[in-house]
Amino acid sequence: MKNPHAIAVVYSLPTKRVIASPYADTEQDTVDSAEEVYEALKVKGASPKLVPVAEDSIDAIAGIRADCIVNLIDWTGLDLPLSDVAFTAIEHTGIPYTGATRENYLTTSDKILMKKALDAHKLPTSRWQLFEIGTEPVRRDFDYPVIVKLAFEHCSIGLTHDAVVDNVQELAVRVRQRIKTFGEPVIAEEFIIGREFQVTVLETKGGVAILPPAEIIFDTQGPESLLTYESRWEETTTDYSSSRVALPRLTARLGAAIDSVTRKTFTELGFRDYARADIRTRESTIFILESNSNPGLSDSDEYGMTVSYKAAGMTFADFVWTIVASCMRRFTRPPSLALRR
Repeated sequence: MKNPHAIAVVYSLPTKRVIASPYADTEQDTVDSAEEVYEALKVKGASPKLVPVAEDSIDAIAGIRADCIVNLIDWTGLDLPLSDVAFTAIEHTGIPYTGATRENYLTTSDKILMKKALDAHKLPTSRWQLFEIGTEPVRRDFDYPVIVKLAFEHCSIGLTHDAVVDNVQELAVRVRQRIKTFGEPVIAEEFIIGREFQVTVLETKGGVAILPPAEIIFDTQGPESLLTYESRWEETTTDYSSSRVALPRLTARLGAAIDSVTRKTFTELGFRDYARADIRTRESTIFILESNSNPGLSDSDEYGMTVSYKAAGMTFADFVWTIVASCMRRFTRPPSLALRR
């Protein structure tokens, strides 16, 4: 593919709400990612431009002039409507853009819609239930333990060890606490005790490729083995050092099952360019925890995606450029070497 001369790296800045919250690091991560992508594109000979977008400057997207947009908009939680507006603005530019469509992003950023989509496509995920007010009767067929998650958040916000409960009484208490504290619905789902993997999908010239999975290795076992907010973001905590990412040893049967489920998820949900599936396994049975249609891009060895593309023999610049190339292949006209007029 001929290098597009102008690539706009469009990314979301932390909102005032997030800056005032204890979770500002999760949005700063997007800023750091944009800078890494910018440098990777320069390595490949492109002429990238960083385009930061604040909550009150989304209209500026309409003025972008580029051959391709690397879309790193990632407002979630109560700020998810901002992403809706930003994705719509990007689509209206008519410029090819990487990764998720607006529909993809909204579906996978909302755990309610994501679970419904997985069920509708008969993709394996654990039993779950939505709680909007906290007084709904709990489904009787839950197998405990069960984990309580915020419906609209990402980056493990709201996930602590007490999010995993052992009975219906504890579940009712935790559901009410989370709704009251965060002001949004929650879902409860069966907690799968087993191994956890991050599986990266990449569209190449040869088709959809499943990169070598990365496994989350926990020092603890059972219900204690989960990625809490502290384990991902609070470096001074015990949790932070209690897990790591590594290439796993897989039987041929389990490897084939992971490949098949991940490939089907990418295809059935209409994802593009790249994606990540977070999976748990109970022996050889696969459960999709989440399917991320626009996952963060990073060259950190603490990130499963990085472990995976390096295992596939790629540098970060190779990985990012493969995403851009996939995006451009969706358009019939080759990219111009001049700015779009």
